[in-house]
Amino acid sequence: MRELGPPARTPGARLSGPRVVRALVPVLVVAAAVVAMAACTLEKSTGYVEIRTVPATPPPQMTLYVDAVKLEPLKKGAVVLRQNVGTHKLGFATAGDPTTLCELVVKKDRITTVTVSLLDRPPRCQCRASTGTDAASNKSCSG
Repeated sequence: MRELGPPARTPGARLSGPRVVRALVPVLVVAAAVVAMAACTLEKSTGYVEIRTVPATPPPQMTLYVDAVKLEPLKKGAVVLRQNVGTHKLGFATAGDPTTLCELVVKKDRITTVTVSLLDRPPRCQCRASTGTDAASNKSCSG
């Protein structure tokens, strides 16, 4: 009788054994790292901006903007917004493009308070704590 050796490998045959497991370990580690990084969300630093208006009810045709985002009409003359850390522009518009009133410097976990006086022509910002030495000429509010 003829002695048969190990079966010949066909090109489509699957591999098995410790070599395959060792070859798959780095692939599985890389895949797990990619999934972990995709699931991880880096929290951005945020602060808060409190905007008050005088009078408490602004004229209906006047709209306030932070950067290019239109704000809803303020209820009772005040709103608190959560913003990313950095400098943002506070503007107003009665018709057309918004005009910049002042810059709001938002710091991490701080509240920047600004009062917009609509009684003046043109409207102006009044900061609770302003930066610089001359608050009247400085158009930057910092928290």
